[in-house]
Amino acid sequence: MPKIAIKSVDVEAELLLFDLSGTLIDDRAQFQSLAKARMRAFTDKTGPEVAKTWADLEGVDPVTLKVDMDGPLSKAPRSEDLAVATLALYRHGRPWHEAKKLAQEIYYEADTIQRATYRPLFIGGLRPALEALKARGFKLGVATNSQSQTVLDVLKSLDAEALFEVVVGTDMVVESKPAPDMILEACTLTGVEPLQTVYFGDQPTDMEAGRNASVAYVVGVGGADLMDAGADAVVASVAELVYGS
Repeated sequence: MPKIAIKSVDVEAELLLFDLSGTLIDDRAQFQSLAKARMRAFTDKTGPEVAKTWADLEGVDPVTLKVDMDGPLSKAPRSEDLAVATLALYRHGRPWHEAKKLAQEIYYEADTIQRATYRPLFIGGLRPALEALKARGFKLGVATNSQSQTVLDVLKSLDAEALFEVVVGTDMVVESKPAPDMILEACTLTGVEPLQTVYFGDQPTDMEAGRNASVAYVVGVGGADLMDAGADAVVASVAELVYGS
């Protein structure tokens, strides 16, 4: 079984499993693009006033489209995010069942807009790092609170589908992170035990999910505060594992 050196600790693992936004790709650009697409879809279908209510509830500035990175647009799984959109429509007089259906239609339209207007980017140095890790014999996977098709679209846009053995999104499990469901599902689909898996993420919920799944090692990507959330180690970037800090 291959080993990976994480902060001078050699960890045996077969599967390296990653969160997507903020861990592999630039999340601020991604979520600003999503905010713009959803604002446009809401305005087209319901008018500017409802769109503004949605933006206020989502933590999006309706003028600049700046996204609160601690708000529901960037942090909530799709099911919770849709509930916010449904609430915005309900506040403007739509019956709840009708609002829920319309929210789904608006978000699907926004997905189409984003696919046509947004090009994701790997965080600097990540593509060659991931290629090097795969060449060492590791299986690579993505487990994220995004919809699985959204992740597949991102990987296709990056021409990176062949790098990853498995993709698990929130639509494939009962509970999203911090529950362990998607990590455990990725392990099942690849035939790798959690104790042979390392999970990487940039949010406290990622650290909790890794702990709840009892993986071999949980790695935070970004701030040192992730140690308090349960990380075994924190790195500035996944690329650091190949090229050093």
